[in-house]
Amino acid sequence: MDKRKLIYFLPVLFLVLLWLFWPDSEEDKKLKSLKDQAKKAAMAANPQSGEYREFVDQNRKIFTEEGMYSYSQLIEMARTGRLSLVAELWRLRTKCAAPPAGSPAPAAPLEGATAMNIDECNIRIENFLREQYPKPENEKIVGLFRNYLRYEDAMRRLEVSDKMPLAERLELMKKKRREFFSEADAQLIFGYEEARSATQDALSEFYKNSANMPADQRVKKYYELRQKSLGDYNAAFNEQEPAYTRYETEVLLRSEEMQRKGSTAAETQAMREKYFGADGAKRMAQVDKEIREERARIDGYEAQAQKFIAENASLSEAEKNKKLAEMRLNMLGKEEADAYERRMQYENYLKQNHLK
Repeated sequence: MDKRKLIYFLPVLFLVLLWLFWPDSEEDKKLKSLKDQAKKAAMAANPQSGEYREFVDQNRKIFTEEGMYSYSQLIEMARTGRLSLVAELWRLRTKCAAPPAGSPAPAAPLEGATAMNIDECNIRIENFLREQYPKPENEKIVGLFRNYLRYEDAMRRLEVSDKMPLAERLELMKKKRREFFSEADAQLIFGYEEARSATQDALSEFYKNSANMPADQRVKKYYELRQKSLGDYNAAFNEQEPAYTRYETEVLLRSEEMQRKGSTAAETQAMREKYFGADGAKRMAQVDKEIREERARIDGYEAQAQKFIAENASLSEAEKNKKLAEMRLNMLGKEEADAYERRMQYENYLKQNHLK
């Protein structure tokens, strides 16, 4: 090799050697270690592996809980909306010492858990499910798990415009799910969520079109429509619905008729007693009174503040703010004055950033 070629070759060789022997950063070493662990876990998951029994025992220590559901319980609860299989999966993932990006962080790793990446976590969960449930049910649930991972990966890579209307986005998601699951399996995993969305649309349409309906009939038709739309999920929805939400719904459905009759206060009181009992209704009435009194104090302060500003236009901004702070303290008290100031600061932030 002549000298001219050597001059060109040596820098290239130097860069190649530098790249080959440059020490890994701590983060690179950590990632490499996690990848190696995932490969070992995949090998240990093979029942023919000499490490299989130890691997199974490790997974039981990580994922087993007291009172876990049987397969039939799990499926029945998912079918009726009392349990989300997706939420159960994410809960299992939180038991991995280093859960996948986007999943809730565990309060603390369980005994037997080691730091792992998403691949190892999923390998261990699959093994746990296969060992936890008897054949052939275990293969059914592992199949659901595998298809969900494929769907999850596809959704991460799916590009959806922010401008796409919500209804179209939900329909696209529903269609995408059927690419990975049969209709029956999609209903089992996503049915409750999809039914709630469809029911909300139907109920919103009913609310808009039933304003002139007699209140008793309107309430009755509303809940009949909800039951029909939710189907097998209706009981679970009723069990999970807070009493206050149900109360607010009935107030909303009766509000037009109450306003026409001028009986808002009396009927509101009756509904509160219906849902919360006499003592609960009494406490709510007291809260209403306190809110009215607070609003009156704030209205009084704001009127005085406007008058003060109009009459003292020559004062500096710092002097005005000082006087207004004193006025708030005198008229509202320290706690209420501080809360008022925080609200004003927040509203000013929204306005300055064109968020309101």
